[in-house]
Amino acid sequence: MRTTVVIPDDVIHEIRKLAGDVPLSRFVRESVVDRIRRLEREMLVREMEAGYRAEAERPSIDPAWSTTETEGL
Repeated sequence: MRTTVVIPDDVIHEIRKLAGDVPLSRFVRESVVDRIRRLEREMLVREMEAGYRAEAERPSIDPAWSTTETEGL
């Protein structure tokens, strides 16, 4: 798919300076994919933190099972 994105001239200049022979479209595509992956990881971390907090406040496992959970460790 093709789309139009406006990128300021100074940013394009920096990309060309740093990317060397890498085509602009490839650099932008890889940069966007990297950013998406980073955002997905950050979202997962936030979801895990929320889950850990909820579990700490209201454990989903009966306390009677706590000794069984640690047996053999």
